[in-house]
Amino acid sequence: MSGADSRWVVLDLETSGLDPKQDRIVEIGGVALHDGAVDLTDYFQRINAEGSGLSHENRALHGVTAAEQRDGAPLARALDDLLAWMRGAPLVGFHTRFDIGFLRPALASHFDGRTAQQFGARHLDLAVIAPSVFPHIKARGLGEWTMALRLPVRRQHRALADALATAHLLQRVVAALPAGERHFDALKARESDRRWL
Repeated sequence: MSGADSRWVVLDLETSGLDPKQDRIVEIGGVALHDGAVDLTDYFQRINAEGSGLSHENRALHGVTAAEQRDGAPLARALDDLLAWMRGAPLVGFHTRFDIGFLRPALASHFDGRTAQQFGARHLDLAVIAPSVFPHIKARGLGEWTMALRLPVRRQHRALADALATAHLLQRVVAALPAGERHFDALKARESDRRWL
C-alpha cells in the first residue's frame, strides 16, 4: 500500500447482538499493517469485563469464557487503549459501519462527542470493496471470503482472528489492483462508487 499512510489498522468487534442501543461490545481485536505487511507484533485485543450476563448462545458463538470476561478490561479503559493503539491510522474492516456504529456511542458515553464523531472518519469497508475487485467471487460473509481466497485464517468469531482474516483479505484486494490504485484514496473511491450500485 502506497501513499502517506504507512500504517493501517484492521479492526473487528464481537458484540452481544446487532443493536448498539441495547447490545454491548464483547471483544475488540485489531492488527496493524506496516507498508502493506501484517505486523504480528502490533496488535490489539481487549475483552469487555462489563456486563457479565452474556447468554449461553453468545458464549458459544464468540468463545469468550466467563473467566476471560472477569479478567477483561472495563470498557472505558479498553477504548482509551484502543485510541492510543490506533494513533489516527486509517481504519479497515469488514462491515466497518457496524463496528463504528458500536464504537461511536461507546466513545461518546465514556469520552466526548468530538472523539466519537472523529472515530473512523477515515475508514474502508472490505465487504463493499472486495466484490468490486473480485466480481467472479460470490462470497458474502468474511468466512466465505476466507474460503474462496484460501486465506490462512480459519478461526472465526473471535475479534483478533477476524481482524487478521480481514487484514489478509485487504492484502489480496490490494495485490489485485493496479499499482496506481494501491492507496487509501483510490480504495475509498472504489468503495464510494460501489455503494451507488
